[in-house]
Amino acid sequence: MSLCALAQEPSQEQFDAVPPPPDIPPPLESGSPIEPEVTIIRKENAVLEEYRVNGMLYMVKVTPRVGKPYYLIDQDGDGTMETKSTNIYQDPVVPQWVLFSW
Repeated sequence: MSLCALAQEPSQEQFDAVPPPPDIPPPLESGSPIEPEVTIIRKENAVLEEYRVNGMLYMVKVTPRVGKPYYLIDQDGDGTMETKSTNIYQDPVVPQWVLFSW
Protein backbone atom coordinates (compact mmCIF):
# COMPACT_ATOMS: atom_id res chain seq x y z
CA MET A 1 0.00 0.00 0.00
CA SER A 2 1.46 3.37 -0.95
CA LEU A 3 1.52 6.52 1.15
CA CYS A 4 -0.65 8.28 -1.41
CA ALA A 5 -3.42 5.81 -0.77
CA LEU A 6 -3.21 6.49 2.98
CA ALA A 7 -3.31 10.26 2.59
CA GLN A 8 -6.69 11.79 3.31
CA GLU A 9 -8.22 14.74 1.59
CA PRO A 10 -8.31 17.78 3.91
CA SER A 11 -11.73 18.52 5.34
CA GLN A 12 -13.51 21.87 5.15
CA GLU A 13 -12.96 22.26 8.93
CA GLN A 14 -9.20 22.16 8.39
CA PHE A 15 -9.47 24.87 5.73
CA ASP A 16 -11.64 27.02 8.02
CA ALA A 17 -9.02 26.79 10.81
CA VAL A 18 -6.36 28.50 8.64
CA PRO A 19 -6.16 32.26 9.42
CA PRO A 20 -6.62 34.73 6.57
CA PRO A 21 -3.48 36.29 5.04
CA PRO A 22 -2.26 39.59 6.54
CA ASP A 23 -3.15 42.90 4.94
CA ILE A 24 -0.79 44.19 2.26
CA PRO A 25 1.29 47.12 3.60
CA PRO A 26 0.89 50.49 1.87
CA PRO A 27 3.34 51.26 -0.95
CA LEU A 28 6.56 53.08 -0.07
CA GLU A 29 6.71 56.79 -0.69
CA SER A 30 9.15 57.98 -3.29
CA GLY A 31 12.65 58.23 -1.82
CA SER A 32 11.90 56.20 1.32
CA PRO A 33 14.90 54.04 2.24
CA ILE A 34 14.11 50.34 2.41
CA GLU A 35 17.61 49.20 3.34
CA PRO A 36 20.25 50.54 5.70
CA GLU A 37 22.93 52.88 4.40
CA VAL A 38 26.32 51.17 4.44
CA THR A 39 29.58 53.13 4.50
CA ILE A 40 32.72 51.10 3.78
CA ILE A 41 35.98 52.40 5.27
CA ARG A 42 39.19 50.66 4.21
CA LYS A 43 42.08 50.88 6.64
CA GLU A 44 45.55 49.37 6.58
CA ASN A 45 44.67 46.40 8.80
CA ALA A 46 40.85 46.16 8.55
CA VAL A 47 37.71 47.04 6.62
CA LEU A 48 34.92 48.78 8.54
CA GLU A 49 31.32 48.70 7.36
CA GLU A 50 29.09 51.24 9.14
CA TYR A 51 25.35 50.53 9.02
CA ARG A 52 22.93 53.45 9.44
CA VAL A 53 19.17 53.84 9.34
CA ASN A 54 17.80 57.38 9.05
CA GLY A 55 21.34 58.66 9.61
CA MET A 56 21.73 56.87 12.97
CA LEU A 57 24.67 54.46 13.31
CA TYR A 58 23.47 51.16 14.78
CA MET A 59 26.13 48.58 13.84
CA VAL A 60 29.73 48.33 12.64
CA LYS A 61 31.10 45.21 10.98
CA VAL A 62 34.87 44.93 11.37
CA THR A 63 36.70 42.62 8.96
CA PRO A 64 40.33 42.42 10.09
CA ARG A 65 43.04 41.48 7.63
CA VAL A 66 43.73 38.38 9.74
CA GLY A 67 40.90 36.64 11.56
CA LYS A 68 37.12 36.44 11.40
CA PRO A 69 34.81 39.44 11.00
CA TYR A 70 33.03 40.70 14.13
CA TYR A 71 30.26 43.17 14.90
CA LEU A 72 29.95 46.14 17.25
CA ILE A 73 26.34 47.09 18.03
CA ASP A 74 24.97 50.31 19.51
CA GLN A 75 23.48 49.12 22.81
CA ASP A 76 21.29 52.10 23.68
CA GLY A 77 20.29 53.41 20.24
CA ASP A 78 21.90 56.83 20.53
CA GLY A 79 23.98 56.44 17.35
CA THR A 80 27.39 56.13 19.04
CA MET A 81 29.21 52.89 19.74
CA GLU A 82 29.91 52.15 23.38
CA THR A 83 33.58 51.52 24.08
CA LYS A 84 33.35 50.78 27.80
CA SER A 85 30.80 50.04 30.52
CA THR A 86 28.37 52.79 31.35
CA ASN A 87 25.98 53.21 34.22
CA ILE A 88 23.15 52.09 31.89
CA TYR A 89 24.81 48.83 30.85
CA GLN A 90 26.97 47.26 33.53
CA ASP A 91 28.08 44.42 31.25
CA PRO A 92 31.32 45.05 29.37
CA VAL A 93 30.89 45.76 25.66
CA VAL A 94 32.41 42.90 23.68
CA PRO A 95 32.55 42.23 19.96
CA GLN A 96 30.06 39.72 18.55
CA TRP A 97 31.01 36.96 16.14
CA VAL A 98 28.81 34.85 13.89
CA LEU A 99 29.00 31.28 15.17
CA PHE A 100 26.85 29.48 12.62
CA SER A 101 25.55 30.41 9.20
CA TRP A 102 24.05 28.50 6.29
